[in-house]
Amino acid sequence: MQVQQGSYFKHLNSLVLLTILVTCLYLYCAPLKAQQKTAFDEQWLTTQLHTAHEKSIQDPGQAIEFVALLLVEHTSRLTVLQRTRLQLNLAENYLLNGEITKSIELEQQIAKQLNSLSSDALISYYLVKSDIYNFTGQTEKSLAVLMTAKKLVEQLDNDKLKSDVYGTLANFYVYNHDDIRALDYFYKSYVIIKRSGSLLDLAYIESTMAKSYEYLFDYNKAIEVQTKALDYFLKHDLAFDSLVSYFHLAKVYLKMGRSQEAIASSQKLLTLSKKLANEKLVYYGYIILAEAYLLEQDMAQASHYLSLSNQYFDRLEDVVTIANHFYTQAGIELALNLPEQATITLTKAQQLSKQIPIENSITSLLKLTRLLTQLAVQQQDYQQAYLHQQDLIALNAQHYNKVRELSRSRYQVQFDTKQVEIERQLLEKDKELSEFALQEIKQQQALQKTIMLSVLLLFLLLLIFSWRQYSLKRKFSVLANTDVLTGVANRRKIIELAQLQWQQLKKDDHNFCLIAFDLDHFKNINDDFGHPAGDLVLQAITNTSLRAIRENDILGRIGGEEFLVVLNNTTLAEATEIANRIKTEIEKERIISDGNEIKVTASFGVAQKQAQLGSFKDLFKKADKALYAAKDHGRNRVEIDE
Repeated sequence: MQVQQGSYFKHLNSLVLLTILVTCLYLYCAPLKAQQKTAFDEQWLTTQLHTAHEKSIQDPGQAIEFVALLLVEHTSRLTVLQRTRLQLNLAENYLLNGEITKSIELEQQIAKQLNSLSSDALISYYLVKSDIYNFTGQTEKSLAVLMTAKKLVEQLDNDKLKSDVYGTLANFYVYNHDDIRALDYFYKSYVIIKRSGSLLDLAYIESTMAKSYEYLFDYNKAIEVQTKALDYFLKHDLAFDSLVSYFHLAKVYLKMGRSQEAIASSQKLLTLSKKLANEKLVYYGYIILAEAYLLEQDMAQASHYLSLSNQYFDRLEDVVTIANHFYTQAGIELALNLPEQATITLTKAQQLSKQIPIENSITSLLKLTRLLTQLAVQQQDYQQAYLHQQDLIALNAQHYNKVRELSRSRYQVQFDTKQVEIERQLLEKDKELSEFALQEIKQQQALQKTIMLSVLLLFLLLLIFSWRQYSLKRKFSVLANTDVLTGVANRRKIIELAQLQWQQLKKDDHNFCLIAFDLDHFKNINDDFGHPAGDLVLQAITNTSLRAIRENDILGRIGGEEFLVVLNNTTLAEATEIANRIKTEIEKERIISDGNEIKVTASFGVAQKQAQLGSFKDLFKKADKALYAAKDHGRNRVEIDE
């Protein structure tokens, strides 16, 4: 019995020792297995993200389905960082697909894990967050996040990510009408893309550059550049990108009043949308068709396509797109003489317009105000129509100033785009050489570097010389034609423009008028308050007069305190009304200089082209004569020389 008991304890001790040994081996090997699994997962994740990228190029909807399925099937295998990278990819594709709410939900989930993100993933997160802010009208927050991403990415050695950040900044400035900054970031992104050799990314740059031309009102150039990008997308069977290009082409055609071409582009857009996973993309084709047929006054077709677009309206999340839908709907309702329905629609549009950032709102407010004016006329509320018309005049003045500033920057955009085109041609040649003579290129690499450096230096010298010539030319042109103090046309320029319009008139066309006006007792202002106060008065009166005249009227300063307004296609009665409007606005002007309030009035002379007048100078003398009559009769009045 004692022997058996000893044997029992001996076996028990052996079993305990064996158990301890197995446990130690497990604890030692488990971390190794975990490391092997993590390494495998990283390789797997890289492969899956590449596949998602390829699907996104073809159709973001397919990429969404693919990545969403990965997250469901492999959740237990993923680390926090790996899961977040997949979520970031999914959020990016949601934004491309216009699904902002889903992207916001993912962004909020990712925000809880920011401390675990790598620098690369954190920058990708900032790009998603910036796009969300931009789509929801929070432009200041969007730019702040982008600048954080820019500061972070410039500390990294990651060209692809730098190109993404610069490209996103370029897109931000395009959509917020700062095309000079947009071009700067376009070029920075372009330099990186050139090194990578991606012609697809170059086509993306061209497509976005076309939008920049659209916002500069250079519609022909926008069509040219967008069509170039579209050709590449179609050639490589990129349905989603081709659809986007057709949409932007249709928008430009509508702005140009070329409704048939807008219809043709929209029909092609609808055809492509059938190939994509996101069925709501057909909305953009339908709404463009509704606008185009409204432009053609084919109300049956306009109503039909508006009805089709309404099926997808509830899925829209972009405030600018929703506002534009309401404008189109209200325009159709007014054309069908349905003022009650139009009232409801425009009330919704007014509420929505408050969410549109101010730098993007002038064009939207112009549409809204025109429709409100049309509605008031239909309702025979002429007093309200008049008030809306006054708002329209003020908005048009802002719009004119924006157009003028954008037009000045158009030439720089054209100049820099030529540079992009030259660089692209060089890139294509380099790509052909690398495909057909790779070994020869390696042997001649040192020589090619020398040649390329010489070409680059020569190109930079030509660029610097051309830019200097362009800057000098523009500077001299401004100095020669602009009154330095007030910023309007000087005497030489205003008379040159007036004489040109005179020569274009028929002999019996009398719808051409001049308004000459002069500030009353201006010498007393200089004597009593000083010349700086006098300069301030001239600047204030110039701005007041610009607000009071129409968009097509031309204002110039022809003397110390004397101004001239040229009014083409204007009757004497209309010119007199404009003169009285300027006079009234000047009377209201309250100018403060060094604590002193300065009140100003002006005297006006109005003259109309008549058959017996042989030249513009004769008409100018009549306007001047009427001006002096106004001064002789007590000042602060309008006199007409008939």
